[in-house]
Amino acid sequence: MVGFGARLGHRRLARPAAPEGPLSDAALKLIEEAWAGLNPAKVLDTHVHIVGNGAGGTGCFVSMRMRSWSSPREYLKYTLYETAGGVEETEKCDAQYVDRLVSLLRNQKPHGRALIFAFDQFHDEQGKPVKEASEFFTPNDYVLGLAKKYPELFVACASIHPYRADAVEALESAVAQGAVAVKWLPNAMNIHPGNAKCDAFYEALKRLQVPLITHAGEEKAVHAEALQRLGNPLYLRRPLEHGVTVVVAHCAALGQNPDVDMGQSEPPQVDNFALFLRLMNEPTWNGLLYGDVSALTLVNRVGEPLKRVLCDGALQKRLINGSDYPLPAINVLMQTGVVAKKGFLTAVQRDVLNEIDRHDPFLFDFVMKRCLRWQQDGVSHRFADEMFMVRPDVFPRLRV
Repeated sequence: MVGFGARLGHRRLARPAAPEGPLSDAALKLIEEAWAGLNPAKVLDTHVHIVGNGAGGTGCFVSMRMRSWSSPREYLKYTLYETAGGVEETEKCDAQYVDRLVSLLRNQKPHGRALIFAFDQFHDEQGKPVKEASEFFTPNDYVLGLAKKYPELFVACASIHPYRADAVEALESAVAQGAVAVKWLPNAMNIHPGNAKCDAFYEALKRLQVPLITHAGEEKAVHAEALQRLGNPLYLRRPLEHGVTVVVAHCAALGQNPDVDMGQSEPPQVDNFALFLRLMNEPTWNGLLYGDVSALTLVNRVGEPLKRVLCDGALQKRLINGSDYPLPAINVLMQTGVVAKKGFLTAVQRDVLNEIDRHDPFLFDFVMKRCLRWQQDGVSHRFADEMFMVRPDVFPRLRV
């Protein structure tokens, strides 16, 4: 069956599945400039999603809410993800998604690698999986298998709910098979990072030298306020106190959360990005706490946080690059006109980037991040080269 997104003509909302080309001389020149100063063997996109509906026996699934007209908004969102990921036939979803990503990376000359995410289920307070409450599920074994099959393209990131009775055992198994990090989305998985139930898992992360890449801030897939509060950046002090290396996805640059440091029964709401900066400014966490810049150019985030991370040289030493693929391939989210209007790109750059985007949205995100500038006090600020390459202090298990 042809994917619903393709039948509805979602090409206007997300990128076409087949790369367009050949690229113009201007586009090739911009790509060459983007690679200047970088060692391709060290370049790593640290935020790449792998999703599927279980076609082909992968073990993946997507919630019925996202696959049913009973929730039209969620259904539309999922079909956009399909289109953005190059899925043309629902019954071949998993294979086509991976084939598209493999093709994009292999066609880039040169290319880096992608840290691909597994994604654990929602679990209740007793550590039992609740499938009907899970947005989607991507098993560790599936992601580990892809990384073994395409070692020149992929690096595996496991996802393990810390409330699970077998959480430490599952972590040890994933690491033994090549996982170099763990991914959480607390708001969607029902994880309270400040809960003592996570402590044994934190100790195992520290012992195994595995970083925790965790979403912080608002998550659009979650509707309950109680779950949104699980994205409070201040809760990440607990893994840091255990010596865990923590990467805050998106630098927590969306939404607000209670300022629990105030010690009040009803503390004031504060921007999550400000709470993230508070943590980054606490000297105790230097060498442990980092942020990734994925999604900072999306239409619902682009603004002051992007200015801050571009202009703060000290902060950039603790940042890593990620694309949040396939989100950059969704037109309604990634709008270069907005990025240019806010002053981060020139009109000429925007035109050339749009051409690259039509050819390869994965490459587009990388080149755009290399083009971003912010002018302040006569100085042009940009992302440092080091941000795009593997930081050994973040990924000690990753061999370049």
